[in-house]
Amino acid sequence: MNKTNKTNKMKTNLIAFLLLITSVSFGQDTIISQELYEGKLGDKSISLYLKIAEDGCPTVYATGMYKYKQNKTDNWLLLEIVFSETKNQFTMVEHFNTGVLILTRKEGIFQGIWVSPDGKKQFEVNLIKVKITPNEIEKLEEKLDLEYYYAHDC
Repeated sequence: MNKTNKTNKMKTNLIAFLLLITSVSFGQDTIISQELYEGKLGDKSISLYLKIAEDGCPTVYATGMYKYKQNKTDNWLLLEIVFSETKNQFTMVEHFNTGVLILTRKEGIFQGIWVSPDGKKQFEVNLIKVKITPNEIEKLEEKLDLEYYYAHDC
């Protein structure tokens, strides 16, 4: 192989390698949905933010938080979420295990129950998806990041 052919082969390999690197996502998750739901938990009004994303494995996962609307301090309850994509069933455990939401989602509606950790209290949950702007999503994402920081910071 002459020097020109070696140089061209190296350039081709370098270009292929660079294309491969730029096509790989470095720690970037693909966001599938970011949704806000509003409605009732028992007789209390709540807002629930739900984000569904896919990591590079690919694993689809959900993160979220909710707050009581009468809460004027903007304190959200972080949720640890396990769900079935095919059945649209969600189990959402409040951080510090203060309660569990067991919900089913169908056509923009969440329905189910909230259960206290000891199982003695149960409240019906009915939520409807509401439209939100990109600016509102950004603010909710900042709040979700902050809640994760508070919950998991050493």
